[in-house]
Amino acid sequence: MASEASQIGERQTWDEGPNISEQVYQKLIDLLVSGELRPGDVIVERRMASFLNASRTPVREALGRLEAERLVYKQANRGVIVSPFSTENFVNLLNVRKLLEAEAARLAAGKLTEAQIADLRAALTGLAAIAQPTLAQVWEVDNKLHGAIATASGNPLLAEMIGDLRRRTHVFNAYRSPTAQKFSDTENFTLLDAVASGDAEHARQTMIQHIERVKTALIEQLSE
Repeated sequence: MASEASQIGERQTWDEGPNISEQVYQKLIDLLVSGELRPGDVIVERRMASFLNASRTPVREALGRLEAERLVYKQANRGVIVSPFSTENFVNLLNVRKLLEAEAARLAAGKLTEAQIADLRAALTGLAAIAQPTLAQVWEVDNKLHGAIATASGNPLLAEMIGDLRRRTHVFNAYRSPTAQKFSDTENFTLLDAVASGDAEHARQTMIQHIERVKTALIEQLSE
């Protein structure tokens, strides 16, 4: 991006307290997922801190977390740069996600509450009703579904790893297609139903098929 201040929008306000680093981190994640920060963009710590109306310390800490997640990297004399992506890396991410999320679905089978299932159905229905959902709208609902399944697995480390990989794949999506998005309500309802059914093997296989279809669709789109 040409400059942080010219494209991100209004200046931020933050809740007071020790969690400001987390808030800054989440804001940077939002900018990456939405495509406002794109591969190759330079993030100058001082400028970003000024624009976000935050001190440099929480910005530095947030950028450190993003670097650990390989979403950005440091380059001498240039600052922090949003990491480039390749189709090969994206496919590798999806392959790892398939392994982890299939296990999460197996463990989560039958563990979502009725209230959670109803909430997820409402979110999926609402998104399906939007003719051309934005990246942010797709991310919010898709992450809600996959996040609920990962959390219901009962393995916090597994859920954390899945969240990390999902952020990275969504950033790639923002880079590849910042506006047009396809959303399959049928496929997501099928995934939700499989986990809600309580059949662990069915839930695992449905998640595998779900992520395989995402990978196939990506390869077909890039081939075109």
